[in-house]
Parts: sequence; C-alpha cells; structure tokens
Amino acid sequence: MSGFQIGLAGFGVMLVMIFLGVPIGVAMATVGFLGLVALIGIDGALNSLAIVSSAEVANYNLSVIPLFVLMGLFAARAGLSHQLFNAASGFVGHLRGGLVMATVSACAMFGAICGSSLATAATMTKVAVPEMRARNYDDSLTLGSVAAGGTLGILIPPSIMLVIYSLITETPLIDLFAAALIPGLLQVLMYIVAIGALCWFVPGLGPAAPKVSWGEALRGLMSAAPVLLIFVIVIGGLYLGVFTPTEGAAVGALATFIYQIAIDGWNSKKTRAVLIETAETVAMVFLIVVGASVFSFFMSFSGVPMAFAGFVQDLGLSGIQIAFAIMVLYLLMGCVVDSLGLLLLTVPVLFPVVQSISGELGMTPQEAALWFGVFAIIVIEIGLITPPIGLNVFVIQAAVRDASLATAFRGVIPFLLTDIVRVVLLILFPAIALWFPWILAG
Repeated sequence: MSGFQIGLAGFGVMLVMIFLGVPIGVAMATVGFLGLVALIGIDGALNSLAIVSSAEVANYNLSVIPLFVLMGLFAARAGLSHQLFNAASGFVGHLRGGLVMATVSACAMFGAICGSSLATAATMTKVAVPEMRARNYDDSLTLGSVAAGGTLGILIPPSIMLVIYSLITETPLIDLFAAALIPGLLQVLMYIVAIGALCWFVPGLGPAAPKVSWGEALRGLMSAAPVLLIFVIVIGGLYLGVFTPTEGAAVGALATFIYQIAIDGWNSKKTRAVLIETAETVAMVFLIVVGASVFSFFMSFSGVPMAFAGFVQDLGLSGIQIAFAIMVLYLLMGCVVDSLGLLLLTVPVLFPVVQSISGELGMTPQEAALWFGVFAIIVIEIGLITPPIGLNVFVIQAAVRDASLATAFRGVIPFLLTDIVRVVLLILFPAIALWFPWILAG
C-alpha cells in the first residue's frame, strides 16, 4: 500500500473507533501510532511519538487552557451566572420572550469569562430554567435557548477552541480573538431578534414578566460589574498589548479567585474542588491534543492533506462553492463527532484547502487563516445542539431531569436556522470576521 492509501485507511479506522465509543484522544493516538509504524517502522514511530507528545505537553501556549478553565470555574463558584441573568432580565424581562433574551445575553457574558460551551450551558441551566418555568415559558423554547446560548462560550473570547486552532495552524491567538468578537456579538443579536419574532407571533411561548424600575435594573447591572470588569481587563489587555494571552488568562483567573473569596470567604474545600475539576478537564483536553498531534503527524507523513487539497482544486469548483461544501461537511460530521475532536480531526486536512482558495475568496492566506478559524468554530458549535449527539442538549437534560430530549431538540430548531444564516453571511462577507483585526492592525 502507498502512503496515501495507508493514510485513508487510518482515517477510516479512526472514524469506526469513534463510532464504537472509543475516546477520541485514544482513537487518534492509536491510529496515528500504528499508521506511523506502517509508514516508517516501529523505531521511527516510537521516536516520533516521543518527540510529538513531549513537544505538545511542553508547549508554553497550552498553559492558557488550564488558566481559562480555572477562571470559568471560579466565576461559576462565585455565582456570577446568577448576577448576569438578573442584570439582563432587569432590562428585557418585561418584553415577550424577555427572559429568553436575558438567558442568551447572560450566556454570552458568562462565556466571555468561561470559554467553554458545556460549562456555560450547565451553569446557566441551573439559573435560567427555574426562572422561565416559574413564569410559564414554553419548555422547548426554555431548554433550547439555554442549549443554543451555551454555544456562545465556544466563540466569544477567550475561547479554548480558538486556542487549540491557534496551536494547530500557528495563527496568532490575539488576532483570532479579535476576529471572533464581531461574529460572536452578531450571534447574540440574531438570537435576540429570532426570539423576539417568535414570541411576537406566538405570545404564549414567552409571556412578558412584570417590568422592574430603572433603579432595580441599574442595581442588577451593578451586580454584574465584576464580570464586565474582568472581561475588559483580560480582553482589553490582550488587544492593547499589555500582556500575552497566557498572562491575560493568569490575570483573569486571579481576579475571579479574589472575587470568589470576597463573596464566599476562604473555603479550602471549595478551592480544592475547583482545582481538581480543573485538573480533570485539562487532562482530558491534553489527551485529545496529544492524540490529535500524533494523528496529524501521521496524516502529514502519508500525504493525505495535500493530496486532498489538490483533488479539491482539480474539481474546478469556485472558492465559494468549496466553502459551502466544507460547511455541509462540518454540519454532517458535527452530528456524530464532539466539537473539540472535530476541530482537531478536520483542520489539518481542510486548512491547506482553505489556504489554496484564499485568493478566490478575496483574502490573503493570513486573512484566510483567521476567517477559517472563526468559520470552523461557528459551524462546529452548531453540532453542539444538533441531534443525535448535541452535547449541550444532553448536559441540559441531565440537569433538568423531567425534561425530554425531544422537547429540548425541538427548542433549538429556530437557533439552528439562525446559525446557518450566520454562516452563509460569513462565507459571502468575510469582512464580518476580518473587520476588527483590520482595525487593530491600523
């Protein structure tokens, strides 16, 4: 067998292993190692495994991940999610669907200091679902809004997925954060418009809550000031060049830790629980990263990515057609593969394709790297609320025991349609992602 054939066979075997329930990090590492054995022999494979694994684990840029995870967990322990929801509901709760709008807004703000969709969805479920149920909101819209709002945590900076993409493609992380900001805010706006339209035509979906006074609304906003301050310090410091991403993550983690102590006082058991949960989360992420690195090394050695890029170019499709084909591919694969695994699985193969068509899309290769990072993560996040996997939906169903998966999945349909419109806009108008990086670059 040629290297290309071995690479294709390895890719197929890995997909089968994932479908059979093998953890994706283990599946990628196993196939990658055995593929290297077939290509360069056992000694070469062992040397490659040692070099690739140690290089990834020792990568300084990866230190940003545990710090962002730690920041999100401290924020959750400090009850910032409650304050964010109360602040948002004070301004829009009196509108039809207002509490759903507040939920989406709170998810966006919490995602800005959390960086994880699953954590955002799980945290906001405990806060928002009881409030909406108490006001007789439609259960499907209630559950669907939290699941969809949770996906904001994967895009709005700081984002762990953007960190991983930056490491894979060697794209500057600060530029990626800048590119993701406008599309993330656009997602919030489009969700709110969709909610308003739904509840206008079907008022029973989200009854208006009693209007609060401006004084109460402003007090709620002031209670959320720590979140806004932490976001401004971390993201503003990054964009202004005050500190690096790792330093910014450390500042954010320290700020949320100090705030949590100020709210709850020192509690060694809680702090220990946060540290253990951080270690468990980071260990899982690192296992996937190492496995993906071994697999990517094997794929590069086999020549599959470049052969695939050449094959796509030979099809004679336009750049826009290729972009739409990639979108459909991600939507289909997102139904069965988890978000982080899908990113690590596809970017090494598709990134050369996007670079090769950057001119047809009206971008330089550097701009295409930024655009594709935002594009890929937006499409991948759709998989978090798409059956049959829809991890955000499963997280919510686990937290709300009397909720059915069918009800929750029915509730995400309007948000799925909104997301697809946003992806189409991003393909047709790449400046949505590139405008802010252009501004920062002067």
